[in-house]
Amino acid sequence: MEQFLKLKNQDKRDVFFVTAEQKKMSALILEKDFWVCFLLDVLFHQSIYKDHFVFKGGTSLSKGYKIIERFSEDIDLVLDWKLLGYEENTPWEERSNRKQEQFNEKANRSAILWINEKLRPELENLVAGKVSDFRFTIDSNDAQTLLFHYPSVFQESSANIQKVVRLEIGPLASMLPTEMIDITSYVEEALPQLFQGNSSLIKLVKAERTFWEKATILHKEAHRLNNRTPIRYSRHYYDLYQMSKSEIKQRAFENCELLAQVVAFKQKFYRSNSAKYDLATLKQIRLLPNSKQLELLEEDYQQMQDMIFGEKVLFSEIMKRLEMLEDEIHEIS
Repeated sequence: MEQFLKLKNQDKRDVFFVTAEQKKMSALILEKDFWVCFLLDVLFHQSIYKDHFVFKGGTSLSKGYKIIERFSEDIDLVLDWKLLGYEENTPWEERSNRKQEQFNEKANRSAILWINEKLRPELENLVAGKVSDFRFTIDSNDAQTLLFHYPSVFQESSANIQKVVRLEIGPLASMLPTEMIDITSYVEEALPQLFQGNSSLIKLVKAERTFWEKATILHKEAHRLNNRTPIRYSRHYYDLYQMSKSEIKQRAFENCELLAQVVAFKQKFYRSNSAKYDLATLKQIRLLPNSKQLELLEEDYQQMQDMIFGEKVLFSEIMKRLEMLEDEIHEIS
């Protein structure tokens, strides 16, 4: 990675264009993917807090497990709540709903303070030793999200590919189960000689837990009352569709107790009466949206097509597969 960073901008552009031809992907996506992997390397190999992070979410499915073929620009990190001064089991202590909400709010405020006072300055120092013309800022809409404005070698831009990597950090997420997986950028896959000696083992939340996390997101959406589905939420349907075609489905079925663990976590830290988490069981979980949501999600899915670099599956096919998956889950004994 150090060798690549030392290249002149024109040489970097050439590398991205050569890789784009090989991978049949946008050079802008390849550049952003490089900076996602660069930031993961800084976090998990250079930061003094490296043992207190776990990588999760859609980007982990794409980069770690290579299950999904859509570009995800976010790095979603679980932050060890012990860094915020809590004991291992403190967040799980019995509380009233109101007391739990107060605890959650305090934990998130503590995380915001820690990100600003500890993590952001450290990342700025670490990156400054390797890169110029970058910035770290706080997302104005989410104070727990750091924005890494990387130095692009392209003048071109894209509405869907902002030249910013989102680093979403939260303490109220499960760090278990995990495994170590090798993660590499697409340019490293194409030109490994530019990345010799670079260790890229990253600690990830296991994909079988992410499977059940995604399933409960769809269950919550199935019970949504206002039909105001968040933007780009169709990605969760696409992701679960892709996982259902891989060996991850069987791993999730063999570890189906994870569903109850995911539900217990959400009921504790993300309580929502409308989500009907009490019905998110093997026998009753719902994955399919209502008819109005279906229209909105299909429109949303069409809007994110340029983020999918693999097979562009029809949304109707995704729904058919998820209907089958829902039946399969209900039949687990």
